[in-house]
Amino acid sequence: MRVVEVKTIQPHSPRPLTIVGNTVDVLSLIPTTTSRGYRLYADCYEDLEPRLRIWYYHERGAARQIELKRYVNIGILGGLLGQLQAEGEKKENLVSFKNCTIHEHADFVSGLLELGLVLEDVHARCVFNPRKMTSKSIRDYAEKYVGSTGVEISSFDRTPSMKGSIAADTFVRSGVLGSILSSLMNKVRSGLIGHEGLSTPFLAKILTGDGSLDVRKTSKRLDVRVKIVDRVHEYLQDYAHLLQKEGFRPKVRLEVITVRSYCTWLNLLRLYEIGAFRNSRNWNKLLCAIAIGIKGRENSSYSRVQDLSVLSTFTSREVSCRYYIGRRAANLWLQTMRKLGLIQVVARLNDDHFIRYGLTEKGEKMVRLLESAGRDFSRLCEEKLIFDPERLLEASKTKSKGTRLRESSTEQSSQTC
Repeated sequence: MRVVEVKTIQPHSPRPLTIVGNTVDVLSLIPTTTSRGYRLYADCYEDLEPRLRIWYYHERGAARQIELKRYVNIGILGGLLGQLQAEGEKKENLVSFKNCTIHEHADFVSGLLELGLVLEDVHARCVFNPRKMTSKSIRDYAEKYVGSTGVEISSFDRTPSMKGSIAADTFVRSGVLGSILSSLMNKVRSGLIGHEGLSTPFLAKILTGDGSLDVRKTSKRLDVRVKIVDRVHEYLQDYAHLLQKEGFRPKVRLEVITVRSYCTWLNLLRLYEIGAFRNSRNWNKLLCAIAIGIKGRENSSYSRVQDLSVLSTFTSREVSCRYYIGRRAANLWLQTMRKLGLIQVVARLNDDHFIRYGLTEKGEKMVRLLESAGRDFSRLCEEKLIFDPERLLEASKTKSKGTRLRESSTEQSSQTC
């Protein structure tokens, strides 16, 4: 072998954000320096697919190189950043996510693999409260975790002071990866990178981790509020901006370290669309709120759009007969739905009776969301054996008697752990 060329490796330089379809060029996301100010270096190479080799060095040596895919799914990356923002460790040489929900850890590991890491790079430990868990329940939790993530748990740590009963900590030891993800997380949260492909899944995971959905049904109305709690005031302002981009009207209340917003029915449908609160108890409340809200008088227009979606086209006369309303009311409804962009004119003749309407692409999208939410709500009803949305909502707010009895039994038998 002989050397054919020698050239100096140049530090990574800033590049414009590059997004093609649903993929983003990771090279355009890498900061020029680490959090400690060390210059980052990136080398592009081919190995079945474009990849990056990234590292930095200092006077005492160099950090361990990390190899990533050059092009990754933007939505998965946005979700990974949101998980780190909500429940990640903010340590310089560690990328860590701590949560009790195994589905969330499965999503987190999928995000790491999407970046180009392999399972051998990912580690995990289990933290549990010995007063609330038995040896069997710990083993069952660990088996479910390994089965869902493919990551082996290296240690089990007793923590009697923890509020919950058990949680997993999934982590990667890498200063390079930590610097890249931390920098990118801050840019997405603060709006420096405002692309919807990153910011929307980012917000969805923040809501799942640090958010809550308060739903209250009175005799007159359905009152729903979305809320995010964070001790860092700057973060609350950033969260408010992200919520505003998604159609909410948030208010920051620094005295209670909270940003919150009332939710319209369309806001609820948007939360469902982006997958906010999925894998949490708030998800059940969201499904119930959508099911209750669609039956309200103000939202009957949207259920009509869903009902009319089975027809290729329809006229004002057909709307009038189908819903037992006057022709004037039918025409007013059609004009309102046209303004909302859900219905459009598809054929126009001289006689107003024969103007034919159909759903727009936006209208068809809303119908698909309603159908999907309806299926999820039906599965929840069958699982809980409660088929009234208001009763199911109340059941979702409190633990069942059986659950409390099981937890009490678990605490009494935890002496074996």
